[in-house]
Amino acid sequence: MSPSPPPSSADRTADPQPHLVGHGPGDVDVLVVGGGPAGAATAYWLAAEGHRVAVVERRVFPRSKACGDIVTPRALRQLIDMGAYDELDSWHRIAGIRLRHHERERTVRWPAHPDHPAAALVARRRDLDRSVLARSAAAGADVWFGYEALEPLVVRGFVRGAHVRAPDGAVSTVVSRYVVVADGANSSFGRALGTFRTRGWPFAAAIRSYWRSPRHHDDHIEVALDLTDRSDHALPAIGWIAPVGDGTVNIGVGLLSTAREFRGINVTNLLDGFVARAAARWGLEPEAAAGVVRVGRLPMGRSVEPTAGPTYLVVGDAAGTATPFLGIGIDAAYESGRAAAAVVHEALGEAGPTALQRYPRVLHDAYGDHYHLGRLWCRALGRPTAMRQVAGATIRSAALAEGAVRIMTGATRPHDRGAAELLEQLAGLGAKLAPDA
Repeated sequence: MSPSPPPSSADRTADPQPHLVGHGPGDVDVLVVGGGPAGAATAYWLAAEGHRVAVVERRVFPRSKACGDIVTPRALRQLIDMGAYDELDSWHRIAGIRLRHHERERTVRWPAHPDHPAAALVARRRDLDRSVLARSAAAGADVWFGYEALEPLVVRGFVRGAHVRAPDGAVSTVVSRYVVVADGANSSFGRALGTFRTRGWPFAAAIRSYWRSPRHHDDHIEVALDLTDRSDHALPAIGWIAPVGDGTVNIGVGLLSTAREFRGINVTNLLDGFVARAAARWGLEPEAAAGVVRVGRLPMGRSVEPTAGPTYLVVGDAAGTATPFLGIGIDAAYESGRAAAAVVHEALGEAGPTALQRYPRVLHDAYGDHYHLGRLWCRALGRPTAMRQVAGATIRSAALAEGAVRIMTGATRPHDRGAAELLEQLAGLGAKLAPDA
């Protein structure tokens, strides 16, 4: 089966994406490197406070990403807070998750949470990212598409902007008081500032494609827990099928680096096998393929450090903020962008640059226990027997399935005393005893 380019709402409109929004490079309060979810959120919240913000995005939108297009309830909360009401009605609503292990299924609704909506969305990232970045521009940020931040501008040891290449190849300098690094999982700008991934911590490899399906309006995301290697050993991996509501479904697989012989596993073959097994159930046909396959590798669990310097912060995938449980990063991207904007807003006020050093603690308080548990989870699932037992038990028990979904989606409730909350609290204690685990 060979996917072909998908039709998208962006392709069907007569509204071409402009090469440039704003007035071109100049001096600003904050330079945001990257226009994905984390960068767009940072720019929105800073611009809403009246600061001069510029976003440099090296690609011209719309552009595709290697992800499941899932907008979790946490991410949806952030979109609502940014006022994205009109767009939400146009994207496909999801009521819950259908877990699948061989021929057994267990349906779980999105966990109730006092701060999050009780539903999720599926939205093509090429449409979602363009929409949120346009919202940032409407709030007052300058957004420069096709402009690449080549390297940091360093003055007396402090980052004060970037050298930027325009679409015509001309290089200019953008001077800023602060810089926010948001250029994604393969953050070249971050590496130029000295960021690094903790090598012993798990990461994921992901691949996805689109297929036409008569079930494109299904209101549940299907998550398969039964992926195996060529020797039929259970893999620490998931397969997903996300109905997009536009005639297609997003189908992909994510593989943890804790898998035995991880580097020898071909994720394209893994996806092909998953699609073949799901074909009859979802009405997939080779001639109905409708999507370009995308491949990506994703750091997870806040595995990237440092996230703050004297005049810069790192957000989203550039900071490795995706959850180790499912590899979903869009909610933490929006959240970390908003947190970074709050800290930079303080720094631009009376607090001064020292306010930026509070940011790593903000991330730790938000994700520390959860991500420590996630890293332990990833290592445990690297053992085929453990993966098979955990997957089977989750499908058999409604209580276990609901608890697992609450943990994996970051929907635990701090003031509750349920099993999911207890596990995270124990992980927090473990993190104090073995912070590098």
